[in-house]
Amino acid sequence: MPSAHPEVTPTPLGHSTALLAAMADGIGDLCFASEEWVAAAREALAVAVERHTDALANQAPFTFCEVAHNPPVWLRCGGRLAWHARIDGARVTVESGELAAAECDLRIEGEHSVMSNGGRIEYHGKNPTVVAAAQARVARLSRWNMAGNMPEHPALRAALRGLHDAMAPRTMPRFTFMTPEWVSSARHVLTARAASAKYADGLRNVEFTFSEEFTHTPKYAFPDGAHGGFWVRCDHGDIMVGAGPLPAELRPADALTKGKYTPVVPVGRTVNALMTDPEKEAQAAYSKAAFRREEETGKHPVSQSSPSGKGAMPPELARVFMPLHDELSKRTSGELPADFDDSTKPAWAEAQSFDRDPAYDPSWLRYDEFDIYGQPRKAAG
Repeated sequence: MPSAHPEVTPTPLGHSTALLAAMADGIGDLCFASEEWVAAAREALAVAVERHTDALANQAPFTFCEVAHNPPVWLRCGGRLAWHARIDGARVTVESGELAAAECDLRIEGEHSVMSNGGRIEYHGKNPTVVAAAQARVARLSRWNMAGNMPEHPALRAALRGLHDAMAPRTMPRFTFMTPEWVSSARHVLTARAASAKYADGLRNVEFTFSEEFTHTPKYAFPDGAHGGFWVRCDHGDIMVGAGPLPAELRPADALTKGKYTPVVPVGRTVNALMTDPEKEAQAAYSKAAFRREEETGKHPVSQSSPSGKGAMPPELARVFMPLHDELSKRTSGELPADFDDSTKPAWAEAQSFDRDPAYDPSWLRYDEFDIYGQPRKAAG
């Protein structure tokens, strides 16, 4: 009989959202507005414009630019990424870089993670009501600077929708750390690898339950006070990936990481394969300071254990997990709880060089007004 665990908080919000429903399948392979993304967009826009060449013949040249603030630090691009495009009849130009508002017919500035998630919303084949709800949520979460307007030209709008839908499957989402939507990326990575011919045979006899659970979650990301985290159950090759605490019926975990949410965030965003030696040193120094035993509790803020006593993860499953940290880090948004909570402990509040660029500007996010689901925070109390 499952035992009661009164410390478990209510099921977190966001397991099924309009944003997830409106997004393209998969988790993308290109970071929004990166050089690789722009190269792919160049090809996609040329194809989209070619489909509407005749109808675009009477359209005046159109130039637009998107500027995304707070891109991930591993891209080494400072505090902003930008790209621009020009459509002149059948001629298309797409380049990296920023244009001044005077050079554009339409120029949009916003927060990179919000723009990334908006860029994954598809039009073709999606429920328009769901798409509208997802777009409304995205619109609330960033501060936007917009100059100019989109012409009321049907063929031009169709070509730009074609570009958008072509890039949606390629664009990486950037979700808030350890939220249910973030876990959807973990689910994709692990289930796809476990089902592949390379790993499936080795998992046929593996039974193992992995769990990470984080308490003291920020209200802007967990408005119902739920714990963050995720769990993975491998049962003879069948993989389940869930968000939040491990359900009582699956306990005890074979490997459990449990602790406070805030100190883990900077380390949880590191793309280890791309870190420089100074960044590795900075991470080690941060971890030593942030994870030391707390004077008020006498405990470390994060601990690892094997409640079942089974011990280490089987190597067959560990190989499936191997790229998970870096793949999720690339798809994790850059805010810190300290950006929206003045009570955060000093050791956990300062932005770290290995985690965020010095030019990172939290004011582009509106999490002081809305939670990540777009619901007003003040109205919710």
